[in-house]
Amino acid sequence: MANERKRLYVIMCSLAVAVVALSIAYAALSATLNIGVSSVQQTPQTWNVAFQTGSVTGTPGGSSDVGRSCGTATVNATTASVAATQLSKPGDKCTYKLTVKNTGSIAATLASITPTQPTGTGVTCGTASGAQMVCGNITYTLATNTSGTLLATGGTLAASTGSLDVYLIAEFTGTTLPSSEITQSNAGFTLVYNQA
Repeated sequence: MANERKRLYVIMCSLAVAVVALSIAYAALSATLNIGVSSVQQTPQTWNVAFQTGSVTGTPGGSSDVGRSCGTATVNATTASVAATQLSKPGDKCTYKLTVKNTGSIAATLASITPTQPTGTGVTCGTASGAQMVCGNITYTLATNTSGTLLATGGTLAASTGSLDVYLIAEFTGTTLPSSEITQSNAGFTLVYNQA
């Protein structure tokens, strides 16, 4: 019985040594990987979509200068205001080139164009939506060129360098001459730019 005990003791020791050896072999195959982020910096972004400031002289159009005069537009960052203009006969037209610039670090998209109907005695607008409104004999248009291609929403101004020329065109498009003086006042458009 003592021999069996010895033998059992030797087997137990052998098993213990085998388990320790397997543990060491298993530990030799393990690896620990660490990932660290030293810092994350968030730099501020700037939003700056505005008109190029200055004065814009209206470019006249039509068959004759008689009864037509184009006022000068005074342009600051957020408004362009055209001085009194006179259009007296079919074909008379005044065109003002306005430039929208994006000098901020965020791209911008033109989200909406809303016309403001003019006021005045007997002034009614048959069409007043988007970039064009027809009020009596006068058509007001926001265009992307002097030919009158309508400005549309959805256009994007790239960050820092985006620029868009917008042409405000006021034109006598009616076919009849008024029998008395008619003044349309405070017509306009509102452009809304959002983050692209």
